[in-house]
Amino acid sequence: MKKILDRYFLLIAIAVLLLFYLISGLRLCVVESGSMEPNIPTGSLCIVNTRAAYDDLELGDVVVYVRQSDGKRIIHRVVEITEEGIVTKGDANRSTDGLSVTAENLYAKNLFHIPYLGRISMAVRKPGGIAIIVLLALALIGVEVFGGRKEQEGEEPKE
Repeated sequence: MKKILDRYFLLIAIAVLLLFYLISGLRLCVVESGSMEPNIPTGSLCIVNTRAAYDDLELGDVVVYVRQSDGKRIIHRVVEITEEGIVTKGDANRSTDGLSVTAENLYAKNLFHIPYLGRISMAVRKPGGIAIIVLLALALIGVEVFGGRKEQEGEEPKE
């Protein structure tokens, strides 16, 4: 009975987290390059707000935008706001990105970051990382399946 309750609790917890994810507009982004060093180290996990309003952005805000040339998400700091759009720059970069952010390609505003936690995500995206995740999942399933059988074999028959 306890295992059934544990499984229901897990399903409810996942459903609540998924609902929060959908409603809140909060998303996770990983900093993959050193352009924001030292303020946001490479491999940091950033919590961003996808519901941030373009008109509310200010100088110094860290934003995520979709680069129009390749569709990649870039996280950089707002250094200038013009009538045509927003100019951003990585903290470690010498030059700006030029006019990089408009209302159409703004993805999110950075709320805070957790240094180096994103390295896990970066590792998982590589073939070796995917293999490790698959092996761990198979091991957990094996423990559940074979561990459950041993418990049943050791039980006294019920009358």
